[in-house]
Amino acid sequence: MPRLSDQPIRLKHNVYRGPNAHLLSLQQTPRPDAGGLWHSFHSAFITHIAEWLNAHLPNGYFVLSEQSLQIAISFSAGDERLPPRIPDATIYRASSSGSPNLVMAIPIPDMVVSIDDDYQQDSQINAVVIYKGVSHLDLGEPIVRIEVLSAANKRGGSGLGAYQRGRFDTFRSGVILYELDLLHEFASPLESISAYPKTDKSRPYYVAATDPHQAVLETRVKFFDVDDPFPVVNIPLYADEVLRDFDFGIPYNTTFELGPWGRLVDYGDEPDPKRQAIVQQKLKRAVPSALDTYSAADQVRIMDRMRAVVASVQSAS
Repeated sequence: MPRLSDQPIRLKHNVYRGPNAHLLSLQQTPRPDAGGLWHSFHSAFITHIAEWLNAHLPNGYFVLSEQSLQIAISFSAGDERLPPRIPDATIYRASSSGSPNLVMAIPIPDMVVSIDDDYQQDSQINAVVIYKGVSHLDLGEPIVRIEVLSAANKRGGSGLGAYQRGRFDTFRSGVILYELDLLHEFASPLESISAYPKTDKSRPYYVAATDPHQAVLETRVKFFDVDDPFPVVNIPLYADEVLRDFDFGIPYNTTFELGPWGRLVDYGDEPDPKRQAIVQQKLKRAVPSALDTYSAADQVRIMDRMRAVVASVQSAS
């Protein structure tokens, strides 16, 4: 694809209406540093999610980032010890009295996944008994966990098995789980979600919510495309309390603007145009171009966004 501008076009703010496809491609390029660009963004993103939630949650609730659920696990002889799960962000409630709010986290999902469908082959699940850890008595009760998926948690990743078991442990402990998946080049840990872009119905991004307090244990999934806004979700709390219409895009854009990310991408060119040359030189293997990892429809959306940005910059100069 030829450049659309003779000069680099680098902007501090996120020009996409949702996740920045140019930056995400750069963050998923195989590199000797094993994904340091994504790790850095991910850590800051979680911090800004926690900050936004702490500013908007009702009294009696608070959020901690990088805080383990500290669930205790009872093992029978011969059981494999599971590694500790560290969620990205956890919402706590200071008092454990009251009943869970049954507002739907994602009222109109694109897909509903039965939990049994995704865990029917895990023979170790029934050997694990979960108890809430006493270390949370001072903090209150963990009620919501938020995960922004990394490559290691996804199909083919080194932490997939531990992530899947930790995911189920979360449901067993009565904690609502939200999962945000932006890494389109790695297949979802949910087997029911098709790897993108292998089928016509597959999508690059999604938000999933699993509320163990609902009558049927299921994961409700909302997909979105390149240049779509982030879907908004409800966060059920207790009794009549609910945080409605939480938008992941607000902390995402804050993370983008406060970091170095705008200086790393050039909207006058396709996403990560040097990927193939870099990977061949550094890792001695061939990879598709970053643009080719998107569906034909999403490639059009990327190019439309690039043209709009270039036109806007040129008209302002």
